[in-house]
Amino acid sequence: MRPDALLPAKTRPIRRLPNGMILAAAVLLPAAALAHGGAGLSAASAWSAWSLTPEISGPILVILTLYVRGAVRRRSVSQPVSAVRHTLFAGGMLALFLSLQSPIDPMGERLFLAHQIQHLLLRMVGPMLVVLSRPQGVLTAGLPEALRRSIIAPIMANGAVSGLHRRMTGPVTAFLLFVLSLYVWQVPSVHNSALLNPLIHWAMHLTMLAAGLLFFAMIFDRRDVPTAPPHFLRIALLFATIVSSILLGAITVFKTTVLYTAYDIEGRLFGISPLTDETAGGFILWVPASMMAIVAIVIVVYDWNLAEKKRLRRGHGMAGPAAVTAGPDQAGRGQSAASERLGLLLGLGALTMFGLIIGTGVFVVSLD
Repeated sequence: MRPDALLPAKTRPIRRLPNGMILAAAVLLPAAALAHGGAGLSAASAWSAWSLTPEISGPILVILTLYVRGAVRRRSVSQPVSAVRHTLFAGGMLALFLSLQSPIDPMGERLFLAHQIQHLLLRMVGPMLVVLSRPQGVLTAGLPEALRRSIIAPIMANGAVSGLHRRMTGPVTAFLLFVLSLYVWQVPSVHNSALLNPLIHWAMHLTMLAAGLLFFAMIFDRRDVPTAPPHFLRIALLFATIVSSILLGAITVFKTTVLYTAYDIEGRLFGISPLTDETAGGFILWVPASMMAIVAIVIVVYDWNLAEKKRLRRGHGMAGPAAVTAGPDQAGRGQSAASERLGLLLGLGALTMFGLIIGTGVFVVSLD
């Protein structure tokens, strides 16, 4: 029996709800970048410049309210949502809140470094934690019944919506959107324009958040179906993401001229020189972003091993039902495959860490 079958009909999650955070994104995305306000900001007031605006704090509060309501309604399920998932969701929403409503936001208009921290939270940390929490069922259960039946259910059951979601979370599409959401907005002319034009700035944050949700929905897809992206492909795409972060970070760190001049219109905060500011921002692009991708790789490998164990228990191997037979040899082959994956991961991880160490050394030397 499915766990949600124990719920009353009005509290059951919608079965066809896609796993791409459509519900949360529909509420949060339109307000993704409306709160910038770095004009007139001083070094003395920067750390207390919380910009609590209803167009952003409001949707976040609505989502949290729906989540809490849904969690309460699902307490009677035989397999309730774990405390870990609740914590992941809260952490993801906190990261999004801090990126858009904390002093990071106005400081991001006056410091390239602060802006890159904001983008890291908005594009990687927040979406990664939210998707890992798998909040679809809880959010759906938290919706009012009338809204769930008359609006949400028809939208989620619509073939065009499901098809669009499948295309947008396809491995290649999701990866390209994720990388482009970083690279396009780092082009100096585009980046400077975004700082000067609120509408373009809104589009910058909107596309980063959307791309992050789509990418990690694909990376952490837990469906055990033939159409799900292979785990090896997910790992390869995450390593490609690391390479793209290292490349862009290296370009930004090694450059010797100031590229993002819009930050100098009001003046950079704390007396930081423009070149030092942009070098530090390049370090954020290089190391923390790469580390987040490494964490994602570890999670995918762990999930891959769990999925393979489940298949072996059902009498399936990597080549299908006829590939293996139950017994000690079957378990041994499963453990061997897991060991090979772990060895590959450690090897690639060592190379990645070497690149990060070199990057850190270059950053330190560049500041001397």
